[in-house]
Amino acid sequence: MTLVEQIQKYVKKLPPEKQSEVLNFAAFLQKQVAVSRPARRRSLHNHPAFGSWRERKIDALAYEQTLRSEWDSRP
Repeated sequence: MTLVEQIQKYVKKLPPEKQSEVLNFAAFLQKQVAVSRPARRRSLHNHPAFGSWRERKIDALAYEQTLRSEWDSRP
C-alpha cells in the first residue's frame, strides 16, 4: 500500500469537518514547501559579461601579464 493510499484510508474514516481540516493542512504544507525552496540560480553562461573577451582579438592572459608587469615596474 502506498503512502497516498494509507492517507486516503485514514481520511475516509474521518467526519467531513475533519477531512476539511486535513485538506487545509495539506494546502498549508504545500505553501510552506513552495516558500522554503531556494531560488534557482541562473547560469553565468547566459550573462552578457561572460565571454566578453571572446569578440575582441586580444589574448586575455597576455593582456593580464602586461598589466601586471606594468604594476610591478611602478616606482
